[in-house]
Amino acid sequence: MPRVEMDSERGLEIPTLGRTLRMFGRALRLRCPHCGEGPVLDRGLKLRVKCGTCGLRLERGEHDTFTGAMFVLFTLVGLICFAAIAVAAAVTRATPWNLLEYGLPVLAIVLVVVLLPVAKLLWLAFDLTLRPVGPAELEWHRAADAEFETERDAPPTTTRGGGAADRR
Repeated sequence: MPRVEMDSERGLEIPTLGRTLRMFGRALRLRCPHCGEGPVLDRGLKLRVKCGTCGLRLERGEHDTFTGAMFVLFTLVGLICFAAIAVAAAVTRATPWNLLEYGLPVLAIVLVVVLLPVAKLLWLAFDLTLRPVGPAELEWHRAADAEFETERDAPPTTTRGGGAADRR
């Protein structure tokens, strides 16, 4: 059964430089790219389901959110690791193979964990830059109870007779 996702009614727009810088600046400061406020972090490095101010779901109810965020994450990690290799090669006479062999994988793992919320917000900023949120979509985000509910007119999620929600 195909799932109908909530689409932006405004469609694709060519972003202005100011709006692009504003959205990405908000994301890099770990703020909601839509409103610039927050909070967007729940505890530690875990993202909330919705922005605490405007109610926009940080996953935006789209199928490509995870894939796009992983693309941004692995690009950032790759660039930072490449910069670490370049610095190590530039400041030492002999190649520090032990540092590169043991330190680089540790750096990459730490960066994946630390940069995950930043990558998700950067992808959301990219998405919002090209497809801004309209009033109807923002109301849809505010009214949704489930974290990953993507159907436009989905009924409230209730289970009867010992469903998964009752066992929690």
